[in-house]
Amino acid sequence: MALSARPILVVLVAFALGLGANTALFTLGYSQFLGLYPHPDELVVLRSQMQGHDDGVSAGDFIRWREQTTVFQDLHASTEGAFRIATQDGPEYVAASLVTTGFYHMMGDRFSLGYDFISEDGTPGRDRVVILAHSMWKRLGADPAIIGSTLLMDGEPYTVVGVLAPGLRDRGAPVTVPLGFTPEHLNQHDQRMNVIGRLKPGVSIREAQADVNAVVARMTQSALRSNQGWRVSVEPIEAASLPNDRKLVLWLMLGVVAFVLLIACVSVANLLRLRSEAGYRHLLPSPRFPLE
Repeated sequence: MALSARPILVVLVAFALGLGANTALFTLGYSQFLGLYPHPDELVVLRSQMQGHDDGVSAGDFIRWREQTTVFQDLHASTEGAFRIATQDGPEYVAASLVTTGFYHMMGDRFSLGYDFISEDGTPGRDRVVILAHSMWKRLGADPAIIGSTLLMDGEPYTVVGVLAPGLRDRGAPVTVPLGFTPEHLNQHDQRMNVIGRLKPGVSIREAQADVNAVVARMTQSALRSNQGWRVSVEPIEAASLPNDRKLVLWLMLGVVAFVLLIACVSVANLLRLRSEAGYRHLLPSPRFPLE
C-alpha cells in the first residue's frame, strides 16, 4: 500500500517552518545581544538588589567594586540624562547617555570619526566633551570635519571628540558625555547607575559572583553599605538586556515554535511507522483462498 505524497509534503513544510522559526528567533537574539560585541560571553551586568528588588548602583558602590574585585578586565558605569541642544531645526531636548571613560572601548563599539573618551575626560572641569551617535551626526549636517568643533548643550560649549559607527547605538541616546565623580558623589547612595563589566578570559559567572560576594561582605562588615538584605548579582549581558515584557513575548514565541516542531516530529514518526507497516504487509505471502 503506497502512501500519498501530500501528507508527507505537509509534514515536511510544517517541519521546515518550525525549524526556520527557531533559527530566526535564535538569530534575532544572537544579533541583538551577542553578535554585536567581541567575546560577548565575557560581558556581564552587575545588579544591586535590596530585599529582592533592584536598587540601582551608587557611585560609591561602583568605585569600590572597581577597586576591590579581581575578576574583571574592565568595569564601567552608565546612567541617563538629557540636554537642550542647538540643532539646525532649532533648540531641542535630546536624551543623553553618561558613561565612564573607556566604556565604548570595553564594549567594542566602532567609531566613524574620532575616538572614545580618554581617562582625563572623566575629570570634573575637563568633561565638556561629547560623542555623537551616527544618526545625530547626520542630523547636525554630517560634517566630516566635526571632530574638535563645539556643540552648545544646555548653553555650555562641548567639544565633539567622536562619532559612533551606524548601527545599534542609533536606537539609543543621540549624545554621550563622560560620567565623572566628585568626592561628594562617593558618599552618596541615591544615584541610580547601571554597571557592565568584561570578565577576564577563562573566568566563569560563578567565579565572578563569588568574587563580588566577597567584596559585598567586606563592605557590609565595614559599614560602607547597609547589610539589610543587600546583594549584588552577576548576570550574562544577554540575560539582563531585555525588558521583562519583551522576554515574555520571546518565551511565548519560542513556545509556539516548539509546539509546531513537536507536531511535525510526531507526524514524521507516524508516517515512518505507516510506511514500515505498509512495507511489512507487502512482504507477506498472499493467501490462496479467503480466510474464515
